[in-house]
Amino acid sequence: MAFAVVIMVLSALAHGVLGFGFPLISTPVIALVADMQTAVLLTVLPNLAVNLVSIVRGGQWQESLGRYWPMAIWVLLGTLLGTRVLMSVDPAPLKVLLALMIAIYLAQDRIKQLDWSFIARHPRVSGMVLGLFAGVLSGSVNVSLPPLVIYFMALGLNPLAMTQILNLCFLSGKAAQAGAFALAGHFDNEVLMLSLPLALLSVAILVLGMRLRRGIQPELYRRLVFWSLGIIALLLAGQGLAPLLG
Repeated sequence: MAFAVVIMVLSALAHGVLGFGFPLISTPVIALVADMQTAVLLTVLPNLAVNLVSIVRGGQWQESLGRYWPMAIWVLLGTLLGTRVLMSVDPAPLKVLLALMIAIYLAQDRIKQLDWSFIARHPRVSGMVLGLFAGVLSGSVNVSLPPLVIYFMALGLNPLAMTQILNLCFLSGKAAQAGAFALAGHFDNEVLMLSLPLALLSVAILVLGMRLRRGIQPELYRRLVFWSLGIIALLLAGQGLAPLLG
């Protein structure tokens, strides 16, 4: 729990400063010292709380939430499927999948150079496919950012509007995941008592990060997060591949 507290603080601070990053940092790092299901279970409530506060304190709701809210529905449905996968498969390959998603996120500058014009030509079909895929990733490895960023980037959303709709997608996915865990009997009183204090702590640090945003150089912070996530991805890939190769 002491380790989890430190990771929640760092993840919430990054989310407050950058506007995103809580699940992208918290779940992979905790997964380094625990199995994927434990890592996801422990971060469900903190994710819900962080995303809710981010939406309430954000802006441009009409441009983001009012226009692209169906993406949150697709993510919700995909999350239910992904959570079922998480509860029923060997966790080792999921760590490899999580490492792969981190690597794709880190390579987003190169991915932007690819031709994504078909998304703008077919926004509804593309939104459904990428939304469901993002939901499956959200439910299974707690990281849904790469396909969602590709979709909204191709549609030309500005950073603030993109942050808002991303947080709504994350919120709907985590709510669905919490419900699925509860129905399956995994989200019991013990998990609740462990994760609730972490959620309250995460919200407090998130608000602090938002207030510190103007005094911190975002580019320097992004570089630190970038290199940290790269190391985490390598470690996760090693952990996930070791039992498969051994």
